[in-house]
Amino acid sequence: MEEYLRYWIILKRRWLPVSIVFLTLLGLSIVKTVLETPIYQASGQLVLKKNSTSSLTGVGSQLGQLESSVTGRPVGTEVAILRSLPIATRTINSLKLNLNPFVFLKDLEVKNIENTDILEVNYISTNPGEAAKIVNSLMKIYIENDINANRMQTKSARDFIAQQLPKRKAALQAAEKRLQVFKQQNRVLDLKAEAASTVSILTDLDRQVAATRSELSAQTARKESIRELFGVTSQQAVISGFVGESPNVTPVLQQLQDAQQKLAVLKLRLTDTHPSIVNLKEEVAVLNTELKSRIEKSFIGNVGRLNKIREAKDIIQLRGLGLQQGILSNYASAESERLSLQVRLKALAGVIQSYRERAGSLPQLELQQRQLEREINASDTSYQNLLARYQDLQVAENMQVSNAVIITPAFIPGVPIKSRQYINLLQGLIGGLLLGAATAFVLEKMDKTIKTTKSAQDLLGYKLLAYIPQFSNDGEIPDVIVRNKPESPVSEAFRMLQTNLRYFNSDQSIKVIVISSAAPKEGKSTIAANLAFSISQIGRRVLLVDADLRNPSQDKIWEVTNELGLSNVIRDQLNLDNAVTEIVPNFYLMTVGEQMNNPSTLIDSSQMAVFVAQAAQKYDFVVIDTPPLTVAADATILGKLATGILFVVRPGVADTNSISIAKDLLEKANQNVLGVTMNGISAKQQYYDYAGSEVN
Repeated sequence: MEEYLRYWIILKRRWLPVSIVFLTLLGLSIVKTVLETPIYQASGQLVLKKNSTSSLTGVGSQLGQLESSVTGRPVGTEVAILRSLPIATRTINSLKLNLNPFVFLKDLEVKNIENTDILEVNYISTNPGEAAKIVNSLMKIYIENDINANRMQTKSARDFIAQQLPKRKAALQAAEKRLQVFKQQNRVLDLKAEAASTVSILTDLDRQVAATRSELSAQTARKESIRELFGVTSQQAVISGFVGESPNVTPVLQQLQDAQQKLAVLKLRLTDTHPSIVNLKEEVAVLNTELKSRIEKSFIGNVGRLNKIREAKDIIQLRGLGLQQGILSNYASAESERLSLQVRLKALAGVIQSYRERAGSLPQLELQQRQLEREINASDTSYQNLLARYQDLQVAENMQVSNAVIITPAFIPGVPIKSRQYINLLQGLIGGLLLGAATAFVLEKMDKTIKTTKSAQDLLGYKLLAYIPQFSNDGEIPDVIVRNKPESPVSEAFRMLQTNLRYFNSDQSIKVIVISSAAPKEGKSTIAANLAFSISQIGRRVLLVDADLRNPSQDKIWEVTNELGLSNVIRDQLNLDNAVTEIVPNFYLMTVGEQMNNPSTLIDSSQMAVFVAQAAQKYDFVVIDTPPLTVAADATILGKLATGILFVVRPGVADTNSISIAKDLLEKANQNVLGVTMNGISAKQQYYDYAGSEVN
């Protein structure tokens, strides 16, 4: 809200140039409207729709259908085409008009009637017949252009398809050849049937394996039962049976048994050293050797089987077990059957492995076959579609297809349009407002004067003592409002100034105050007069000295004569008391006195320093009104003799350059600035200061 109010203040401050610009443009628009030649407008309408011929025949069905643009508004695309430069140029050439295409397009309007597919074409001209011809010709050329575009699009598509058909056919044949080679290399007839057959065969083989394993377990159990019953191995049982039936071994074995029996009987009666015992032992050893020799000769090529039968006693023990031919046959039969079953299991495992490897490769083969079949189907579909599309395009190429139909041709208008006059006035009104506002802001930007107290305070950097509101004077002479209207808000502001002057400078005793400003017309003399009078109202003796020897004003403000004053005192022509005029009790005034050609010499004299010292002793406060800082150096000279300088700034009068120069002078002269007083402040300006806004 503050920003809008700021703009309003700028416009209000620059009301005069804004009004001049606004009224000038508005007047020009009125003159243009009165003097302007009558303008006529011809109108025609086009409807955009899908071509009915293509819909009925089914050939080239997409040619009459509007394509959506990127934004999804095909009607907007057609509007742009109607307003395109090529269409405009063809229209101008067909009617042999002496017009620039850009000027032509400026007077052409194409708009879409809301919620319809109808385009309205309008053209304005001073010649009504020419306007109607232009609209009709433009619509006709647009339709011809659309037909030609569709035909060219069809021809381009047909040529492209004609190039692609041989490639698609070759791709189809290549895919069929790859499928044929694949089936030959992998012996593939019907993968689904082969997969089902393989599963059935594997199931049957698994049953055979299970039965064979069961039989093997039975034969193994039969063999183990015989071995556990007699405690012999199969090798031992075979040898025992062989020894018991061999005619070569049996006699020796019998003799060995007899000798061992005799040896056992004699050992019961005789010692081991007895000759009979010794002889029998030697006989047993000889028989053992003979028995082993005969057994080895009987097992030529299989001597390894006798490794576990080292002594004849083992053979005797085996024979003593009673292993006869029947038991040996059963044992050997079980072993033979078991070995046969093991061989069969191994053979079945090999067959199963072969079938499983084939079954494992079937999914991959099926995947490859499907891929090849898909390639064939895709190539065939693409080829068939292109072939059908090629045949359609051959027919559609010769069709007159357009997506627009003229529903309302343009007629010669009989009455000129009135809206142009209102447009001229509206343009003048809006243009005047905008240009006037722009003028105000440009002038504001070029104006370097300070507009707000915040701007001045930021630029100076001194403490702010008071706001002095604006107050009106009956004449050109400033008013002493503190005397004339003591109860007014302005008087209260001056009382606040003298209070803040002492409060913000409590660390020093204020006796002599020099009042100045950066530029003329900032109201420093008015501030000096009212401040001095305000201080006198609290019972202090105050002397107001008018030291502006170039442009004195205090004699006019207080309506006193200016015959004797400061210049007379400085030149020792008059003492202090005789040069002072008592206005009211406690308030005294010293005017400028006789004016001089070189005021700076008088101000910078030693007599001036003596005068200031005498005045400070005689009065409680001395207020000195001096020229602006940018006009003369009087203020900086007197500032060295005084307690400090009170700087007056009036927004709208002082500019940034003068304030910057004044501040630079004060800093270089090492002046004691007591503070800043903002003079002539309106309520809105105070509001801006509190809101933190700045108007430059």
